[in-house]
Amino acid sequence: MAGQADIIVVPSIEAGNILCKANVYLTGGNLAGVVMGASAPIVLTSRADTSQSKLNSIATAVLMANIERTLSIKFGKVHY
Repeated sequence: MAGQADIIVVPSIEAGNILCKANVYLTGGNLAGVVMGASAPIVLTSRADTSQSKLNSIATAVLMANIERTLSIKFGKVHY
């Protein structure tokens, strides 16, 4: 992946899991796992995640919910 991505979209939850685990293992980075498109953001963490990753996931979900509520924007839905 070239550049500095803020968001990575994957085709399935399995592919996302593999990509995230490899990223954390190879780079020592932190991550946040949030599933978008439901009526509210879903925090998705693993038992093996660090406490920092779990906090990142919760904070990201809260931020996304507040943005949806404040701006009336629905993430994960296509608007035409």
